[in-house]
Amino acid sequence: MPDLPIIIPQASNASRPFATHLMIHGDDMLRTLLGRSGVAAGIACLLFAGVSAGAAAGYPDKPIKLVVPQAAGGGTDVIGRLWADYLARQLKTPVVVENRPGANGILASSYVAKQPADGYTVLVSGVSYLAFNPHMYKNMPYEPARDFDGVSLLVNMPFLLVAGTQTGIRSLDALVARAKAEPDSLNFASAGKGNSTHLVVEMLAQKTGMKLTHVPYNGAAAGLTSVMANQTQVMADVLNTGAVQANAGKVVPLAVVGNKRAASVPDVPTLAELGFKDFPMPGWYALVAPKGTPPQAIARLNAETRRFFDDPAVKARLQELQLEPLPSSPETVAEWTARDSATWGPLIRQLGLSND
Repeated sequence: MPDLPIIIPQASNASRPFATHLMIHGDDMLRTLLGRSGVAAGIACLLFAGVSAGAAAGYPDKPIKLVVPQAAGGGTDVIGRLWADYLARQLKTPVVVENRPGANGILASSYVAKQPADGYTVLVSGVSYLAFNPHMYKNMPYEPARDFDGVSLLVNMPFLLVAGTQTGIRSLDALVARAKAEPDSLNFASAGKGNSTHLVVEMLAQKTGMKLTHVPYNGAAAGLTSVMANQTQVMADVLNTGAVQANAGKVVPLAVVGNKRAASVPDVPTLAELGFKDFPMPGWYALVAPKGTPPQAIARLNAETRRFFDDPAVKARLQELQLEPLPSSPETVAEWTARDSATWGPLIRQLGLSND
């Protein structure tokens, strides 16, 4: 998933719980790929199968670990740290943020899948890790449906489809018309092969019959720079970055890939307004826990997440980052995962993006 600007959490008072940070390096992460033994799993089942209402009322009684599959400052880290800080204050319990970047989220996801299902480990996941990865990696060490229970959807990161100022393209209709009239004459940039910024344009091209040539870059910033320099002609960038350049007159905004129009580019229509009512969202995030996590713990975390979205400071920060809140039930995470896996999977296979 593309990165967002860094957020620096305010220091917490020593007298209250806090969200803290721990970076785990590559060698440590690789060791986490070792699975739990059957004995350990059996003990966990015995311990939690009979959790009572009284025990649930005491949850949590020790620090909660929030695992983030990106380095500090990445988009997932920004979102996760905001939630962790809120949760620590509400539960009066420390929330430890562990950054475990690498392998497109596989290292972090595999690690969490093998942790005790006790309610004290949560993963910030999302569409890339839950719906894209199973189709991109044939021997992936985790399976979303088998290894995770949903806690809640978190946020959707809208995208902004833009064109270069020298292209003469001022609308999506104009882009489609040009691409059809001159097949493969237009190049589109992305943050990398198989990235959300790649797949969203491929999906749009498939739905419209456009023929575009993909030019992957090492990161979204490099891709957007290429559009501004007219080295490529089109890109779908994350909204909070693309809108800045659009308002500066350096790119032309064509459409918002999101649930509603964006305040930063209020005159730009959504894809739904332009006739693509069921276009999938390529940037949603969710919270998941190891499979078998006690329902009482899931329910408590879900309830706190719903309250998270009502917090004035959280609302202001999400608006600043141009992220759409997604309060939901725990079950919705699995529903969205299955739906988007069925939607994006065929495209990923068609593009030959599967890796051994």
